[in-house]
Order: sequence, then C-alpha cells, then structure tokens
Amino acid sequence: MMMDWVLVGSSSNGIDLELQKSMLMERYDIPAVVINKKVSPYNLGVYELYVHEDHLETAQLAIKESMN
Repeated sequence: MMMDWVLVGSSSNGIDLELQKSMLMERYDIPAVVINKKVSPYNLGVYELYVHEDHLETAQLAIKESMN
C-alpha cells in the first residue's frame, strides 16, 4: 500500500504525467510513480502521479515551474 505517497496530478492520457515523473526523478532525484486507474474496455478513469509525502512541496514547485 502507498500510505506515505501523495497524489500530485492526474490525467486522462498519462503522457504528461510520465514526462513530469521523468523530470522529477532525473532533475530533482524525487521518487515518483504513475498509476493507471483506467478501465480498459471503456476508457474510463485516469492516470495518477504520486510522490512520497517527504518530497511533496519540492515536487509541486518543480511541476509548477516546468509548466511556465
């Protein structure tokens, strides 16, 4: 269970989250995971990006800066 992990973003296609995950891991050494919560046959649900709660503030700032 991911009890100490916090949701930092969600997306319908997940590509943007994979890019954010790579950026967090490569530039900031922040562990991050993307979880597919889609229901395949119906294309319902989302992808979600999680980081450990210890890195939440840094991850949020990094994501915000990367969008500017």
